[in-house]
Amino acid sequence: FLLVGNFLYFHGVSLKIITLTPMSKFSIDNETKLAEIETHLANNQYLSGGANPDANDAQILLALNQQPPNKEKYPNFYFWFANCSILTKNLLEHIAKKASAPAKKDDDDDDLFGSDDEEETKKLEEMKKKKAEEAKKAKKKVIAKSIVIFDVKVFEQEQDLDELAKRILQIEMDGLMWRTEYKLVEIAFGMKKIQMGCTIEDDKILTDDLFDKILAWEDEVQSVDIASFQKV
Repeated sequence: FLLVGNFLYFHGVSLKIITLTPMSKFSIDNETKLAEIETHLANNQYLSGGANPDANDAQILLALNQQPPNKEKYPNFYFWFANCSILTKNLLEHIAKKASAPAKKDDDDDDLFGSDDEEETKKLEEMKKKKAEEAKKAKKKVIAKSIVIFDVKVFEQEQDLDELAKRILQIEMDGLMWRTEYKLVEIAFGMKKIQMGCTIEDDKILTDDLFDKILAWEDEVQSVDIASFQKV
């Protein structure tokens, strides 16, 4: 006779062997068992010992009942738990139930191992993909911004700086947020300058573009200079 997978070949006739998959060889009953799991996961991604979780992983996850292991005492066990968090309870119960049931009789002799590991792998991949998509949607996009404080100098001492400041604050650009407060700062000999600020989105606005709009009032504005520039 010749044994191949779950088939016994005897004088050219194949007989399917019905077997029960054993329960998980791991347990969380005591410290010794927990230490065994920790040691195993130091060199393996899953309790299965393979590239994907199996009944060993499913049964321990169900036994934990969503309570994570002690991260300080069992770091490998903890990170295994975190990595397996994408698996739903229904899927875990399905894997565990399947492991305790007799292997299904299969009349197709081409499937020598009578396994549907591909189906389980597909389900796991779908779960991972769904989890990744949800995480991507939940993650907020980080928008780079800068706070700009600048000085506006004019030509004449008699110019109405308050009126000019109000006009500047009316400038609208996508990604521009004005600080509505401004200051009139003494320069010398009675001359003053306007000091004002804004927050800009770096991907949308260059300070030169904003300053060009202010300098367009060429009969009133002598210069626009950055006083401070700070990334948010």
